[in-house]
Amino acid sequence: MIRRLALAGIAAASLAGAAHAQPAPDPMTADFITKAAQSDEFERREGRLAEQHAHNPHVRQFAREMVAAHTQTTIGLKAAVHRAGMTAPPMPPLSDAQGQMIAALRGAHGGDFDRTYMDQQVQAHQEALGGMQGYAQSGHPGPIRDAAQKTAPLVQHHLDMAKALQGHMGG
Repeated sequence: MIRRLALAGIAAASLAGAAHAQPAPDPMTADFITKAAQSDEFERREGRLAEQHAHNPHVRQFAREMVAAHTQTTIGLKAAVHRAGMTAPPMPPLSDAQGQMIAALRGAHGGDFDRTYMDQQVQAHQEALGGMQGYAQSGHPGPIRDAAQKTAPLVQHHLDMAKALQGHMGG
C-alpha cells in the first residue's frame, strides 16, 4: 500500500512537472504559431508549383528561394516553440483563402501563371509581415517573440523581392 502511494505520488509529481514544463500558449501566441506555420506551408506548396510551372526563370528562382527560406523559418519556429517549453502542434491545414489561392494558381498557365504567382506572393507576404511584426512588437516575451523579431526582416525582404519581380513583369 505504501509502495502504491509512493508510486502514485511520483507519477503525480511527474505529470505536474510535465504540465509545468509544457504550458499552454496564450491565445495570441497560439494564433501566431498557427498562422506562421500556415504561411510557411503555403509558401512551400506554392513555391514547389512555381518551380515546376513558372515560365520566367526569375520567377522559378524566387520560388526556389521561398521553398528553402520557409523551410528554415519553420525549423526556427519549431525550435522557438521547443525553447518555450511547449510541444509543437501538428501542422495546421491551410486557411480557406490559401487553399483558394493554390487552386487559382493550379488553374493558371503560361505568363498568367507567373503573374498569378507573383501577385499572390506579394499578398501573402504582406499578410505574413503584418502578423510577424505584430507579434514581434506585442507578443509574449520569450523565444517565440524572439523568432518573430528575427523573421520579420526576412519576410520584409521577400516582400520587397516579390514586388520588384512583379514590377518587372508588369504586375
